[in-house]
Amino acid sequence: MDFIRPVTSGRRGAILSMELVLILPIILVLIFSIVEFSMLMSAQTRVATAAQNGARLMSLCTYSDEEVQETVRSQLGPELAAESEILIQPAVHAGEIGRVTIRVPMSKASPDLLWMTGFSLKDRFINADVPMVMERTAVLDRTWN
Repeated sequence: MDFIRPVTSGRRGAILSMELVLILPIILVLIFSIVEFSMLMSAQTRVATAAQNGARLMSLCTYSDEEVQETVRSQLGPELAAESEILIQPAVHAGEIGRVTIRVPMSKASPDLLWMTGFSLKDRFINADVPMVMERTAVLDRTWN
């Protein structure tokens, strides 16, 4: 039976290089997705923590809205705070609910590595909205006597 020939080393190298060409894009997309999603999860944690700390500071009577916003920006870091939107909505009276809302573009948190697969970070945002019961003293408006 001369029909079965042993595989020579030249053909083996061609088969291995063809396997590499077929598998390499899948491995690269997997690595890029792991890197991008881990950076986005880290940024989401930082945004949520900054919003929680900002809401806590807002609920106390000793901090102004500007001080709360500056504290939130410092906790976000310079790269996330650059284009972030921070909305502080304090309540007027104690016992009411105030809010701190943060919106950060995803493109500031991670490089857009998966754009070639159809998942782009363009026009996507990381959001955090934290309500907090106000602990400060109620504002009394006495216009009557």
